[in-house]
Amino acid sequence: MPVELSNMEEITQVGKLNLALIGYEQNGKSILATTARKPILFHEFDGKKETLRGKPGVFVLSYKDPQWPNQPTAAQDFLTKIGQLENSLDLADLGFSVPKGTFVKTNVVDSIQTLAKVCSNYAMHNSPGLRREITFGGHKVFFPNGWDAINAETSEVENFVLRLMALPCDTIITLHETSEEADGSTPEKRIYTGRADVYPPRYRRLLKYFSEVWRVKLTQVVENNKVFFAPRVYPLPNNEFDSGTTMMLDQVEEPNIVRMLAKHDSRVVALRPTVPVKVLPQPEVIAKEPQALVASTVTK
Repeated sequence: MPVELSNMEEITQVGKLNLALIGYEQNGKSILATTARKPILFHEFDGKKETLRGKPGVFVLSYKDPQWPNQPTAAQDFLTKIGQLENSLDLADLGFSVPKGTFVKTNVVDSIQTLAKVCSNYAMHNSPGLRREITFGGHKVFFPNGWDAINAETSEVENFVLRLMALPCDTIITLHETSEEADGSTPEKRIYTGRADVYPPRYRRLLKYFSEVWRVKLTQVVENNKVFFAPRVYPLPNNEFDSGTTMMLDQVEEPNIVRMLAKHDSRVVALRPTVPVKVLPQPEVIAKEPQALVASTVTK
């Protein structure tokens, strides 16, 4: 593909969304991901696809390792599906009962922590040098044997994520949250900073690839004189977490990705109504016509 020169002053729309969602369990990350551009393909590792029931335009591939003593397969199954997506983003080609030409607009990995677990299982099963074994009652349990095992796991996860991000569609990953530990903290005596961190912390390494890093948090809301907790999105950094966004968003947002994209676009147009804006092709257009990556210029 030839090198493309872009005048970034003209490109104000979010053409391809790369988004990392961070939050505690049961705080609404997966539900938020269902509000992205549809069709959405969930690569689900947490065994919680029931939480997505009834969501229109959402399709799920569930990955799960078989029980001992069978060889772990989830990591290889995921790799196979990525290869199929690299050949075609058409959900019909993946075996779903949908009309031909139903192209994936958003891939979601839910969650990175559990994807890491299946990658670790696969690496340790196939490379005995990466593991320690404990046997009890005819059952074996494997544990990582040093940093080689951790590096094998993280490298595989990183490779999976980068291959998904190379596809001409949006990519969303979910990461669990934990309390950030201060310098000098030890397993015997934990010291915390009062801030949030990614769990496991080694997966901070993925954040550098994402232009959007949002925190999702259950937040106290008051409506019609009633107080309750509901998920809210924090796309801007604060004293609790270093979120980040390239979009024109507020400190706290309602949990709807499509509406957040629309808010950004409307604010750009309101701020710069006479500037030529490059309209970027939608993912399904790119899938049908790769040359559409060369976007046309129109005046807003």
